[in-house]
Amino acid sequence: MLELQDVHSYYGTSYILQGVTFSVLKGKCVALLGRNGAGKTTTIHTIAGLHKAKRGSIRFKNRPLESLPPHQISRLGIGLVPQGRRIFPSLTVKENLTMPARKRKADDGGINWDLEKIYELFPVLKERENNFGTQLSGGQQQMLAIGRALMTNPEFLLMDEPSEGLAPVIIDQIGEIIVQLKEAGLSILIVEQNIALACKAADEILIMNKGKIVWSGSPDGLMANEGIQHKYLGVSS
Repeated sequence: MLELQDVHSYYGTSYILQGVTFSVLKGKCVALLGRNGAGKTTTIHTIAGLHKAKRGSIRFKNRPLESLPPHQISRLGIGLVPQGRRIFPSLTVKENLTMPARKRKADDGGINWDLEKIYELFPVLKERENNFGTQLSGGQQQMLAIGRALMTNPEFLLMDEPSEGLAPVIIDQIGEIIVQLKEAGLSILIVEQNIALACKAADEILIMNKGKIVWSGSPDGLMANEGIQHKYLGVSS
């Protein structure tokens, strides 16, 4: 579904992505882990077209994305759940969801995400549909951000720090939702710092350090490797 090959990216003179290469297969979830400043969010932004790569290739369903603006990338079937949620505070829950709504292509198969389906997945949003975004808890805002991305009916979902700032019980719920979305056929790339969430949801783990992928393997492989956890993720034994 998604393939990055030798992607390099800068912010001004700062060399952020230094030859990033990885792929995400159809129907799979890949988690990208690393410390703050490792380049994880830049990776997400570069895929989504919010930041341009200096060189390298990014292909979605074998179509190059590097030269496309964000709105065209979105229309190809890539949804974004941004870091910090970034819901629209002046819109109600229902308006946040219906504003980006796009019908699924007839030949795509899978779930056709509409308001009814979003409310089935997140019943609390139905209860709060007339509340403004700022009147929701952090967990409810995260659910709204996920629901908003699903309303574009994507085939691929980019999720940037979905557990950030949430209570442990809500993080568990978000993990369960990601697993449900994967089982429903979505391909997913998650950027995370929460190892437990990443290992629960992902089929493959990638670890980024200083703009490079320095380790890849299975969730079980990561959990068994205390040295890698300590070196790159700051986990104490």
